[in-house]
Amino acid sequence: MRINSNQALDIASKFISVESVWAKHRTQAHIAIILQRGKVLAVASNSIGSRSKGAGYHTRTIHAERAAIKKVGDTSKLNGAVLIVIRVMKGTGEIGNSEPCHSCKCHLEKCMKEYGLRQVYYSA
Repeated sequence: MRINSNQALDIASKFISVESVWAKHRTQAHIAIILQRGKVLAVASNSIGSRSKGAGYHTRTIHAERAAIKKVGDTSKLNGAVLIVIRVMKGTGEIGNSEPCHSCKCHLEKCMKEYGLRQVYYSA
């Protein structure tokens, strides 16, 4: 499901410092927030991975969606939760169009079917 830029920025600003995420990235950042009953379970952004962080190679990226789910730890905590993913353009603070890659889409569908993740929203 898509949410517009104003909704995405309003939601993100309530739970995280968007500026601190911009500082970590050169041009853009995807930020994922997992909420359950108004409480933040996890916040993560895209980053360069390593084997210890769950990526197969040291130069692969870990997408924000997967990083947030990994931070939650116990997948049973996803039951009834909502995942919001926004794309923030560095410097301007504009919200960009965000959509899942094929791998993340499959992983999120599994989380919805097997672990009870209720809904996933992407900025548009």
